[in-house]
Amino acid sequence: MKVCFATYDTPRELSGASTWLQRLLPLLQVAGIELEVHVMAIGGKPGPNCAFFRKQGIPFRWMPMVTHLPSAVRSRLQFLEEGQPDIYVPFWSIPAHYAAGYARRGGIPTVGVLLSDQPYYWGIVDQFIGGDPDFRLSAVVPCSMFLESGVSATAAASGVVVCRIPCSVPIPARTAEPPGAVFRLVYIGRLVEDAKRISDVANALCAVTKMFPNVEAWLTGEGEARPAVEDIIREKGAGRVRLLGLVDDVYEVLAQCHGLVLLSDYEGLPTSVLEAMATGVVPICLDGRSGIREAIEHGVNGLVVKDRGADFFAAVRGLQRDSARWRQLSLAARETAQRRYSIEECARQWVELLEHLNRRKATRGHFRAPRSLQLPPLDPRFYLPGGISTPSWQRVLGSYLRSVPPLYRMAKATAALGDKVKSEATMRRHLPKRRSRICDRAGGG
Repeated sequence: MKVCFATYDTPRELSGASTWLQRLLPLLQVAGIELEVHVMAIGGKPGPNCAFFRKQGIPFRWMPMVTHLPSAVRSRLQFLEEGQPDIYVPFWSIPAHYAAGYARRGGIPTVGVLLSDQPYYWGIVDQFIGGDPDFRLSAVVPCSMFLESGVSATAAASGVVVCRIPCSVPIPARTAEPPGAVFRLVYIGRLVEDAKRISDVANALCAVTKMFPNVEAWLTGEGEARPAVEDIIREKGAGRVRLLGLVDDVYEVLAQCHGLVLLSDYEGLPTSVLEAMATGVVPICLDGRSGIREAIEHGVNGLVVKDRGADFFAAVRGLQRDSARWRQLSLAARETAQRRYSIEECARQWVELLEHLNRRKATRGHFRAPRSLQLPPLDPRFYLPGGISTPSWQRVLGSYLRSVPPLYRMAKATAALGDKVKSEATMRRHLPKRRSRICDRAGGG
């Protein structure tokens, strides 16, 4: 069984989704699944994802980022024709979801993944599960019970298989030590305002370290809001809040901390929370309609707060003053991660789903990319990393011609013939004048 995943790559920022994919794929490979990854590289060249796949011996095809949607879909379809997978997982790539519609009609089962409560993923539900039947997925994997409950009715009406599998994590051998003279908080994630509210998080960490002299805070990650975070830390951090940027080993950082801070507007089932729990770091998270409540039972294996102000400060105060309570929550958090969220269990469930889809698929021939594309309207909730271009009519025409190979070849031949005729006309226009000047110079000699 050959399975192709589609994803993006970026020179700097590595999302929780990419981290989870890097952890899952080697385990699928060990289980005997032949893998291939189709990568669109933001920034025009391979980044950390491609470097990881190369190191692990996972075959991948890559191309520079394309922001014109039909061209991006065409590129994904070309990769599919070259790769000939048995199953296609578009992951969180919108062009790959459109390509998946053609793949499924060509006999290749397709699997979508819902990773978060953000509008982007509900757009996927509406367009690729409940929308145009030609572009529906074969199956969808929500990472939390909340997302599962939101998609189940639509999927049942559309005949799409639903299989909830958490985005799980490795369970490290090293765990966090009980707090001593320093109680250290940490934020792990992208430095962005949307969803993560990173400026508010940075301000909250600066405020709480100012309130309690023994509290320090670290922030890890990269993102477009890094300059804003640096300004906040410089003005308010008082030397007790540090920005670490990207780190090579997140578990090494977590083992030196005691509380994980996540105060997002919305999440799915956050990887950073599961990593913290696996290390025995107590999560302190903002309440919301997401997977937070599925992993964290308030006061048992973590703390759920009502705001980024008074309630958050009270939670930190109680935890850093009571080492016995911290130890109790820490042990319960790690036990929860081991029992419910190990990456090995996640991989086992993925193997079961992929084998199920492979067994029930119909016999098919060689998949060929379609000669022309008929895409449904783009949902306004979708985006491509780097933006989606609004092309001029010339680019639209060019894209259409490229999507129909015979027309494209004819257009290229016509353009080449036109250039040749124009060049010959120019030469005929200038040639008599040059001869006249030569004759004049000869006569004068």
